[in-house]
Amino acid sequence: MSWDVLIIGGGPAGAVAAADLARRGYRVGVLERKRFPRAKLCGEFLAPRGVALLQSVGLLAPLLRLGAHVVREAAFVSSRGHRYPLPLSRFPDDVGFGLGIRRATLDPLLLEYARACGAEVLEQVCVTEAIASSGRIVGVRARMLPVGRRVTFLASVVIEASGRVRALERPSCSPKSESGSRFFAFQAHVSGIEGIGEAVELYFYPSGYGGLVRLEGDLHNLCGLTTQEVMRRAGNSFERLLALTLRQNPRAREKLRNARLEGPLTGCGPLRFGLSALPRTHMAIGDAAALMDPFFGQGISNAMESGLLAAALVDAAFREGDLTTLASRYARAFRRRFARTWRAAALLRPAALHGDIGDRMLAQLPERALAQRLLLRLIFGRRIG
Repeated sequence: MSWDVLIIGGGPAGAVAAADLARRGYRVGVLERKRFPRAKLCGEFLAPRGVALLQSVGLLAPLLRLGAHVVREAAFVSSRGHRYPLPLSRFPDDVGFGLGIRRATLDPLLLEYARACGAEVLEQVCVTEAIASSGRIVGVRARMLPVGRRVTFLASVVIEASGRVRALERPSCSPKSESGSRFFAFQAHVSGIEGIGEAVELYFYPSGYGGLVRLEGDLHNLCGLTTQEVMRRAGNSFERLLALTLRQNPRAREKLRNARLEGPLTGCGPLRFGLSALPRTHMAIGDAAALMDPFFGQGISNAMESGLLAAALVDAAFREGDLTTLASRYARAFRRRFARTWRAAALLRPAALHGDIGDRMLAQLPERALAQRLLLRLIFGRRIG
């Protein structure tokens, strides 16, 4: 089986890239290891830029009908419990709000949109080996789950959107670990949260930071980053993990007073955030390119934007008749677009985690238009307001 473009992974990055390329007239195949809908460890907050993107293709109204919760404010809560709000209307997008939405709701909608645009989507396909020719990946060998039938897929261009497991980097059907980082992530769905309203709140505590955002109905996403030692001490206990992390923050402790676990507690790590060497043999988008630091809540939006960036460059390469430099051209464009965001997160996260410094820094945000513009310019790289 062969296509013009083969995309490994059907999450937001892969689905958006597939839809855009199919709309441009290319034969696109998407291989997804899971069967949707499926749960995904994620903060489940869609920033205004991502909302604007979905609105532009007619998917905002369906998401709202499915119960997506409108979020109009991002609030940073220092380790001492002081709350500093930032209106999302200040972000450089027309919509002026974000969304709280489960990945089990968002991802199937995006993948179905890719199908509707003409992409061929195959679920439960596990990539086992990359096929290379003249220094480029031009296909993969895979197993069709659950029966295990072996299949070969070929394409002129291969795009990896398989997340941090990076299916084309080290062939495997099981997740891979990363070294060199102290951070581990955890996430759960909870109910019984009061007073969040139309806000996403980010809480700092001694070992990391975590967030709360309302999703569909009374469901809330609770997620956080902490150290391996804290995860080890918590074991499999949700209450012990909260006591060692978010409940160290006075405001988070109050919000979580009546929290009820509504699903499994999941975790992963160690995590390495930021930009690293992108592949030279193919293109990588979303978390397969670089793991999005959750500090600014831009992960899903950045993933979709990287998919659109890749699609535009693929289209240009086909029109020019030269695919040999596509991976390197994309790597340069990816770094130009996203490097500033990672540098900003790496700069601000350690300061915010420090009690005294964090309070002084965050205190500049509320009702300080200049401070808000400077922060947003640091994130987005252009003048705001």
